Amino acid sequence: MNMKRYGFLFALPLALLVGCGEEAELASSTAPTEQTEDVKEQKAEKQAETVVEENAEVYDSEIGINTIHMKNTELTMNETMGSVQFNVNKIQTSRLNVAEDYLDMFDGKDEVTLVVVNVTAENTVDDTIHFYPDQGTLVTNTGEQIDANLWFSDDVGGDFLGKVKKEGNVMFMADAMPEELTEVRFIVGGPTNTDYEKLAEESYEYKIDVTK
Repeated sequence: MNMKRYGFLFALPLALLVGCGEEAELASSTAPTEQTEDVKEQKAEKQAETVVEENAEVYDSEIGINTIHMKNTELTMNETMGSVQFNVNKIQTSRLNVAEDYLDMFDGKDEVTLVVVNVTAENTVDDTIHFYPDQGTLVTNTGEQIDANLWFSDDVGGDFLGKVKKEGNVMFMADAMPEELTEVRFIVGGPTNTDYEKLAEESYEYKIDVTK
Protein backbone atom coordinates (compact mmCIF):
# COMPACT_ATOMS: atom_id res chain seq x y z
CA MET A 1 0.00 0.00 0.00
CA ASN A 2 2.71 2.51 0.94
CA MET A 3 4.88 1.93 -2.13
CA LYS A 4 2.16 2.87 -4.59
CA ARG A 5 1.69 6.28 -2.94
CA TYR A 6 5.23 7.56 -2.79
CA GLY A 7 5.60 8.92 -6.32
CA PHE A 8 2.33 10.81 -6.23
CA LEU A 9 2.84 12.22 -2.74
CA PHE A 10 6.23 13.45 -3.85
CA ALA A 11 4.72 15.20 -6.86
CA LEU A 12 1.77 16.77 -5.06
CA PRO A 13 2.71 19.59 -2.68
CA LEU A 14 0.97 17.94 0.26
CA ALA A 15 4.26 18.40 2.11
CA LEU A 16 3.55 22.12 2.22
CA LEU A 17 2.11 21.27 5.62
CA VAL A 18 5.59 21.09 7.12
CA GLY A 19 7.76 23.28 9.29
CA CYS A 20 9.35 26.42 7.88
CA GLY A 21 12.80 24.86 7.98
CA GLU A 22 11.79 22.28 5.38
CA GLU A 23 10.36 24.69 2.82
CA ALA A 24 13.61 25.13 0.90
CA GLU A 25 14.03 21.39 0.50
CA LEU A 26 10.41 21.11 -0.59
CA ALA A 27 10.80 23.79 -3.23
CA SER A 28 13.68 21.92 -4.81
CA SER A 29 11.89 18.57 -4.64
CA THR A 30 8.82 19.91 -6.46
CA ALA A 31 10.79 21.78 -9.14
CA PRO A 32 10.29 20.41 -12.67
CA THR A 33 13.05 18.30 -14.13
CA GLU A 34 14.57 18.83 -17.58
CA GLN A 35 11.87 18.50 -20.25
CA THR A 36 11.51 18.55 -24.00
CA GLU A 37 10.31 21.72 -25.72
CA ASP A 38 6.95 20.07 -26.52
CA VAL A 39 6.32 19.23 -22.87
CA LYS A 40 7.31 22.76 -21.82
CA GLU A 41 4.92 24.27 -24.36
CA GLN A 42 2.07 22.02 -23.21
CA LYS A 43 2.64 23.00 -19.58
CA ALA A 44 2.84 26.67 -20.50
CA GLU A 45 -0.50 26.40 -22.30
CA LYS A 46 -2.03 24.60 -19.33
CA GLN A 47 -0.77 27.26 -16.91
CA ALA A 48 -2.09 30.03 -19.14
CA GLU A 49 -5.54 28.51 -18.87
CA THR A 50 -5.38 28.51 -15.06
CA VAL A 51 -6.62 31.68 -13.40
CA VAL A 52 -4.81 32.19 -10.09
CA GLU A 53 -5.11 34.75 -7.34
CA GLU A 54 -2.49 37.48 -7.13
CA ASN A 55 0.51 36.39 -5.04
CA ALA A 56 -0.89 32.86 -4.75
CA GLU A 57 1.48 29.94 -4.21
CA VAL A 58 1.44 27.85 -7.39
CA TYR A 59 3.22 24.51 -7.73
CA ASP A 60 3.67 22.74 -11.07
CA SER A 61 4.35 19.00 -11.17
CA GLU A 62 3.64 16.06 -13.45
CA ILE A 63 0.28 15.64 -11.67
CA GLY A 64 -0.83 19.15 -12.60
CA ILE A 65 -0.82 22.73 -11.38
CA ASN A 66 -1.80 23.19 -7.73
CA THR A 67 -2.79 26.66 -6.51
CA ILE A 68 -2.84 27.11 -2.74
CA HIS A 69 -5.89 29.00 -1.47
CA MET A 70 -5.41 29.00 2.31
CA LYS A 71 -3.08 27.41 4.83
CA ASN A 72 -3.20 27.34 8.62
CA THR A 73 -0.12 25.75 10.17
CA GLU A 74 -0.97 26.68 13.75
CA LEU A 75 -4.02 24.63 14.66
CA THR A 76 -4.01 23.49 18.29
CA MET A 77 -6.70 20.82 18.42
CA ASN A 78 -5.47 18.24 20.92
CA GLU A 79 -7.42 15.25 22.20
CA THR A 80 -6.83 12.37 24.61
CA MET A 81 -8.60 9.26 23.33
CA GLY A 82 -7.94 6.57 25.90
CA SER A 83 -4.26 5.74 25.42
CA VAL A 84 -4.03 7.84 22.23
CA GLN A 85 -2.85 11.44 22.07
CA PHE A 86 -4.31 12.90 18.87
CA ASN A 87 -3.49 16.31 17.43
CA VAL A 88 -4.90 18.17 14.43
CA ASN A 89 -1.95 20.38 13.51
CA LYS A 90 -2.49 22.05 10.15
CA ILE A 91 -4.91 22.41 7.25
CA GLN A 92 -4.56 23.53 3.65
CA THR A 93 -6.99 24.04 0.77
CA SER A 94 -5.99 24.33 -2.88
CA ARG A 95 -7.25 23.91 -6.43
CA LEU A 96 -5.53 21.33 -8.60
CA ASN A 97 -5.65 21.61 -12.38
CA VAL A 98 -5.09 17.95 -13.25
CA ALA A 99 -2.68 16.98 -16.02
CA GLU A 100 -4.29 14.97 -18.80
CA ASP A 101 -2.26 11.83 -18.09
CA TYR A 102 -3.61 11.70 -14.52
CA LEU A 103 -7.33 12.31 -15.07
CA ASP A 104 -8.14 8.69 -14.19
CA MET A 105 -6.60 9.21 -10.76
CA PHE A 106 -9.15 11.97 -10.10
CA ASP A 107 -12.31 10.31 -11.44
CA GLY A 108 -11.90 11.98 -14.82
CA LYS A 109 -12.10 15.50 -13.36
CA ASP A 110 -9.73 18.05 -14.86
CA GLU A 111 -9.97 20.25 -11.74
CA VAL A 112 -10.50 19.33 -8.11
CA THR A 113 -10.26 21.06 -4.74
CA LEU A 114 -7.85 19.46 -2.28
CA VAL A 115 -8.29 19.72 1.48
CA VAL A 116 -5.30 18.37 3.40
CA VAL A 117 -5.33 17.90 7.18
CA ASN A 118 -2.06 17.23 9.01
CA VAL A 119 -2.40 15.09 12.15
CA THR A 120 -0.30 13.36 14.79
CA ALA A 121 -1.40 10.17 16.57
CA GLU A 122 0.58 8.63 19.43
CA ASN A 123 -0.17 5.51 21.43
CA THR A 124 1.15 6.03 24.96
CA VAL A 125 0.97 2.43 26.26
CA ASP A 126 2.61 -0.86 25.35
CA ASP A 127 -0.67 -2.48 24.28
CA THR A 128 -1.50 -2.74 20.59
CA ILE A 129 -4.41 -0.57 19.47
CA HIS A 130 -6.26 0.12 16.22
CA PHE A 131 -6.81 3.72 15.14
CA TYR A 132 -7.61 5.07 11.67
CA PRO A 133 -7.50 8.88 11.31
CA ASP A 134 -6.49 8.33 7.68
CA GLN A 135 -9.96 6.90 7.11
CA GLY A 136 -11.71 9.98 8.46
CA THR A 137 -14.60 11.89 6.93
CA LEU A 138 -14.86 15.55 5.95
CA VAL A 139 -18.15 17.45 5.92
CA THR A 140 -18.09 20.88 4.27
CA ASN A 141 -20.30 23.93 4.67
CA THR A 142 -21.27 23.41 1.01
CA GLY A 143 -22.95 20.10 1.85
CA GLU A 144 -20.32 17.60 0.73
CA GLN A 145 -19.51 14.51 2.78
CA ILE A 146 -16.13 13.18 1.68
CA ASP A 147 -14.15 10.10 2.67
CA ALA A 148 -10.40 10.44 3.00
CA ASN A 149 -8.45 9.50 -0.12
CA LEU A 150 -6.31 6.57 1.03
CA TRP A 151 -4.23 6.60 -2.15
CA PHE A 152 -2.86 10.08 -1.56
CA SER A 153 -3.00 10.22 2.25
CA ASP A 154 -0.01 9.35 4.42
CA ASP A 155 0.03 6.17 6.50
CA VAL A 156 -1.08 7.69 9.81
CA GLY A 157 -3.49 4.96 10.87
CA GLY A 158 -3.82 1.21 11.36
CA ASP A 159 -2.16 -0.88 14.04
CA PHE A 160 -0.12 0.93 16.70
CA LEU A 161 2.12 -1.82 18.10
CA GLY A 162 2.82 -0.32 21.49
CA LYS A 163 4.24 3.16 22.01
CA VAL A 164 4.13 4.28 18.40
CA LYS A 165 3.82 7.82 17.02
CA LYS A 166 2.64 8.62 13.49
CA GLU A 167 2.37 11.98 11.75
CA GLY A 168 1.22 12.85 8.26
CA ASN A 169 -1.37 14.29 5.91
CA VAL A 170 -4.93 13.12 5.30
CA MET A 171 -6.24 14.27 1.92
CA PHE A 172 -9.80 14.89 0.75
CA MET A 173 -11.01 15.84 -2.75
CA ALA A 174 -13.98 18.26 -2.90
CA ASP A 175 -16.08 19.55 -5.79
CA ALA A 176 -16.65 23.02 -4.32
CA MET A 177 -14.18 25.78 -5.16
CA PRO A 178 -11.76 26.59 -2.31
CA GLU A 179 -13.23 30.08 -1.90
CA GLU A 180 -16.67 28.54 -1.30
CA LEU A 181 -15.39 26.64 1.73
CA THR A 182 -15.69 28.47 5.03
CA GLU A 183 -15.79 25.63 7.56
CA VAL A 184 -15.16 21.90 7.47
CA ARG A 185 -15.87 19.20 10.03
CA PHE A 186 -13.15 16.55 10.28
CA ILE A 187 -14.57 13.37 11.83
CA VAL A 188 -12.49 10.39 12.98
CA GLY A 189 -13.43 7.16 14.71
CA GLY A 190 -12.04 6.49 18.17
CA PRO A 191 -9.37 3.84 18.90
CA THR A 192 -10.09 0.22 19.78
CA ASN A 193 -8.10 -2.63 21.30
CA THR A 194 -7.19 -5.83 19.45
CA ASP A 195 -10.65 -7.23 20.23
CA TYR A 196 -12.15 -4.12 18.59
CA GLU A 197 -13.55 -2.92 21.90
CA LYS A 198 -13.80 0.87 22.25
CA LEU A 199 -11.08 2.57 24.26
CA ALA A 200 -12.72 6.00 24.09
CA GLU A 201 -15.65 7.70 22.36
CA GLU A 202 -16.96 6.15 19.16
CA SER A 203 -16.07 9.22 17.09
CA TYR A 204 -14.58 12.70 17.41
CA GLU A 205 -15.38 15.84 15.42
CA TYR A 206 -13.23 18.90 14.78
CA LYS A 207 -14.69 22.08 13.29
CA ILE A 208 -12.05 23.99 11.35
CA ASP A 209 -12.33 27.46 9.85
CA VAL A 210 -10.99 27.42 6.28
CA THR A 211 -11.74 31.00 5.25
CA LYS A 212 -8.77 32.79 3.77
